[in-house]
Amino acid sequence: MVSVLRVGKHARKVPKKKKLAYIATAAATLVLATGLSATLSQGYTPWAHAAIGPFTQHQKAIELNTQLLSQPYGFVALDGGIPTTYMPIWYVGKALEAAGITQSWDGASQTWTLSIPSGTAPSGITPNFPIGNGNAKIVVNGQLLKQLNTYVARDPLAGPHAQQTVYMPIYYIQLILRAAGIPSEWDGHTWKLLMPANPASSTSDSGTHELFGFVTHYGNSASSLNDLESHPQVQAFSTFTHSITSTGGLTGTVYTDAESYAALHHLSAYITVNNYDDSLSNFDGTMAQQLLQNPTNSTTLINNIVQLVQGTSFAGVNMDFEMLPSSAGSSYVQFLGTLQQRLHAIGKQLNVDLPGVTRAGSAYNYAAIGKVTDGDIIMAYDYSYPGGPPGAIAPIWWVKQVLDYTVSAIPANQVLLGIPMYGYDWHNGTTTALSLPAIDALIRSQSITPKWDGTDDAPYFTYTSGSITHTVYYENATSIADKLALAKSYNLQGVSLWHMDLENSSVWNAISAYANQP
Repeated sequence: MVSVLRVGKHARKVPKKKKLAYIATAAATLVLATGLSATLSQGYTPWAHAAIGPFTQHQKAIELNTQLLSQPYGFVALDGGIPTTYMPIWYVGKALEAAGITQSWDGASQTWTLSIPSGTAPSGITPNFPIGNGNAKIVVNGQLLKQLNTYVARDPLAGPHAQQTVYMPIYYIQLILRAAGIPSEWDGHTWKLLMPANPASSTSDSGTHELFGFVTHYGNSASSLNDLESHPQVQAFSTFTHSITSTGGLTGTVYTDAESYAALHHLSAYITVNNYDDSLSNFDGTMAQQLLQNPTNSTTLINNIVQLVQGTSFAGVNMDFEMLPSSAGSSYVQFLGTLQQRLHAIGKQLNVDLPGVTRAGSAYNYAAIGKVTDGDIIMAYDYSYPGGPPGAIAPIWWVKQVLDYTVSAIPANQVLLGIPMYGYDWHNGTTTALSLPAIDALIRSQSITPKWDGTDDAPYFTYTSGSITHTVYYENATSIADKLALAKSYNLQGVSLWHMDLENSSVWNAISAYANQP
């Protein structure tokens, strides 16, 4: 039996639970005034280049080699008396990051700094254009290449209450990249960055590790979203809100508050689509298999998923089909491949949750799935699960075995290690899921001294309530820090937390240390 509190999520017994592409269709009107100032989210006040309004923003596109990355809005304004297109540098910067270029914007000094890997840019760049004058600077590999004027305006994709962002002439961005040996094209609508996506641009090389969190909305509670808002270390998340029907329909409601928060703070937000059945209080793998093997219903589901995120600021979809029978493996790969193609066509991404396994042979063909997804979250937890014997939820030796197999099949910079933020209380044939704060409270109320399982690298304790003996295994700052160290040692893209609002402050100390490590 599983507690009503839905904490754990794994493809055994219980429920669990980048990237850039904002799509919209209507043009937005922009009014800029001379000497306009606006406060950006970084906390500074930039001064925009003088302009005569109103301007009308139109949707553009940014591609890396033929892959659509985003569809931001831009506008045409005069630069030195010549009409030119201005694009928001946030989206341009994300495209450069996808190509392996590190970039940052310093609002205080109005400086955009690019770091291009050696072997791509020459050691000394000799531009064939003047540095010029303007309120902003572009520095490449420590060398000032351009001063230019910028505009500050609201990004229509970020919502009506979004703070302002900086726009630069795409013409100068092209010139600077060309001087650095990086070709790009602009046809008035689409900026095409023409260089291979750099596998070495994984988080291990860029000096950052991605933190991905799941946001729940059980009973319309905002506690999970509130927790996300309290932890700006989290760069991407998925709302655990939608389930499938047997005929390819979707049930659930878009979490608009979460979508708005992501757009305002430029986070990559996804919608999770799962096969959880409330009537079973479990994932329905058989129903999902029947759907996947029915061409009509499978196509209907793909159409509904695409419609769900099209025209929204969500970055894409997170697929969470759990407890699939082995015979569903090939149809699941085919489904994911078709879904990824459809999502890429509208500038969206696809990531998928996979159960932690140590070898091939299940419905989840890691190698095949890795080729048709943009990111893969490995649920390396629930080794011990509700209904089974008490034990560590994510024993470290098993997590290592899972990662050994994972990186043999999927590129490490595509992988997020799933980390549990909960514990289980086994008692009298029943298992109750507990958040980490609830476990802290239990330890205090029962005056418990937890023990440490050195083999599994996990804390645990027992206590008696009435005549019933309880055994509790859980995660704490030490066990999670050790898993974070594993993620770093395997050069993974980052980690995924199931789920927001289950963790405690000591765990966040470990997570923050991981996020800040080079």
